Amino acid sequence: QRPPTGHEPSHGHVSAVGNPPAGMPLDLWEGCVKAGGKTGVDPYILAAQMEKESQYGKALNGSPSAGDGLMQVEPGTRAPYAAKFQATFGHAYNHANKDDQIGMAAVILADKGGSATNMLQKYNGGDNWRPGVCDSYGRVIKADEYASTVVARAKVLSGGAA
Repeated sequence: QRPPTGHEPSHGHVSAVGNPPAGMPLDLWEGCVKAGGKTGVDPYILAAQMEKESQYGKALNGSPSAGDGLMQVEPGTRAPYAAKFQATFGHAYNHANKDDQIGMAAVILADKGGSATNMLQKYNGGDNWRPGVCDSYGRVIKADEYASTVVARAKVLSGGAA
């Protein structure tokens, strides 16, 4: 049993937090806990999302999208959230900082509002996403599948049944 880190969430719909999910580095888990505590987003949702987006950073090695970081937030998406990030975390966003990458994703999710499923659908598919919407390449955006996969994985990571 490790002592409290001082980053335990204290409000909102944030789950009780313990040790990091299996396979997740402790520093990244602590980043999820800190971001969850500041935004009200469940740290297990952030952990599951990071696993899906980058395999906790392992899938970034040699990837052309490595510049978009652990949570794969593109520069064009980060820019409109810069002020909200600074207001929430008390400093300007630094993309080289892993905690900031996690925090930016949490700020975006919290801004979307609603259930975890709703937040994740809009994170993945955009604010106007609905079933059948296509991206600029004509591919159907499967934000509903993305959201259900992340929510189910968060349940597993938190020790609940899928």
